[in-house]
Amino acid sequence: MRRAKPVVLPGKVASRKWLWLGSGVFIAIGLVMVAAWVGFPRKKQTITAILSDTGYFEMVPPSTFGGPGTINTIEYLSNGRLELHPTCDIDPALLASKIQKSPTVDRDLKQSLEKNLDVSAQVRDKLSAVVGMQEVDSIHLKLENANILLISDESLISTRNALLKAECEDAITQNISSGGVVCQTRSVLEADVVYEIKYHNKISMEERAKLTSAIAAKLDLDAQQGADDKVSGSQLFFGIRLSPNPIVLKTATGEIKPCTRK
Repeated sequence: MRRAKPVVLPGKVASRKWLWLGSGVFIAIGLVMVAAWVGFPRKKQTITAILSDTGYFEMVPPSTFGGPGTINTIEYLSNGRLELHPTCDIDPALLASKIQKSPTVDRDLKQSLEKNLDVSAQVRDKLSAVVGMQEVDSIHLKLENANILLISDESLISTRNALLKAECEDAITQNISSGGVVCQTRSVLEADVVYEIKYHNKISMEERAKLTSAIAAKLDLDAQQGADDKVSGSQLFFGIRLSPNPIVLKTATGEIKPCTRK
């Protein structure tokens, strides 16, 4: 006796079809997301981006200029960058007791800075004139022993009052009248700076050492002894944060521009 086939109600058939269809859609979406994650070009982490996110301007190359309390003229360039020019000479003794120093308190920032970072476009531009740069495959920046150097608003005011006279005042007036904006530095990020250079394999050891010395000279840093692929400097300022209010003088003419990032 032939056994009768079970009767499947139309509603159950529809439910099974939707179940299989839904499962297929989720699987397809999952595969697309995985493919996108694997194939999508990840944004390179640069020192410029890290500093921008924390409200600092990048100093290129890192130096000991423009420390807390100093007065500088800021120029906005057509390419969106800034240039910092010392405006008034300051006796270090005037600032010695006013500058506070502490390790970076933001652990995430500290960890980001201690990774090998892609160098900024500014550094690449500065090195473009170095003969033999076509032999360089990549340059990465590593920052160690990072600290924050800062000055209080009260000390900013007292320093400014002590400096605004004679030639300093004349220099500020001249810069403002020429379209510049004069600002004081509120804080800087200081660290030991190491540039690690990766060369193409075809370059000889002698050429590599010579090119490393040329790069070090251009960045005003030192080529590390015993290493032909590293240049470094100790306790340099690589990030700067300005007081938001520019210095304004009655004797100066021209548009008053803010010290904050545009």
